[in-house]
Amino acid sequence: MLNLLKSDTYRILKGKLGFYSVAGLILFGIFFGIVRDDTPSLEVIQDGLSSASIFVSIFMINIFIIVWGHEFMNRVVNNSLIFGIKRWVYFLSKVALTFILVFIFLVIYTGSLASTVWFTGGGFSLFEMAKIMLLQLPLYFAVSLIGVLLFNVIKSSNVATAVFVALILVGEGLASSFVSSYFSAANSLLDTLLFTNIRQLTDYQNVSNQTFVIVFSSALVYSIIFYVCSYTLFKERDFK
Repeated sequence: MLNLLKSDTYRILKGKLGFYSVAGLILFGIFFGIVRDDTPSLEVIQDGLSSASIFVSIFMINIFIIVWGHEFMNRVVNNSLIFGIKRWVYFLSKVALTFILVFIFLVIYTGSLASTVWFTGGGFSLFEMAKIMLLQLPLYFAVSLIGVLLFNVIKSSNVATAVFVALILVGEGLASSFVSSYFSAANSLLDTLLFTNIRQLTDYQNVSNQTFVIVFSSALVYSIIFYVCSYTLFKERDFK
């Protein structure tokens, strides 16, 4: 698996894959980091990390194309399996690479945001900022597994991308309306919405212990479900 990760890292660095996404994340960090109207610096950080729940997730599309779309379109999977790499090893290495890139993207955005806030509004607690980011990270991993599942279910990268964007932009709103209107007894499920919880964690000090348990346990359950479903599809897929 380490050899697969090394070869993928070399491919990404050599091809400068993800360059425009990295540049976009830096620009968004600068935009959201400019302190306005004497807003406290830490509050700007919280607002910026809250806004990240949408557009950082959208930038994950580039990760899915690099890690999954490229492999399927260029028959890299076929060649790897022919050379005797086990499917579970190959799949696990791609999920690990997805997580690594998600972490890097989030760090780049947060670093850009923090630098801008520091220069335009003054100092703040780096520990608090890092704590918020690390609390959000498991939920971003769960979100990334939605993309992994879509790219394994849908053979067209363009269609998978469109579905993922739709889920980010309107998925939780539709789910909330549907559950509230037709399944009011299941309203507790609304406490497990990933993007909502990512935003909620920016103000973690006002989050109760019970809510913490719900947020992280639901993210873990979703992650396991998405991973198992994705791997099952990948394992049964006929690569020709």
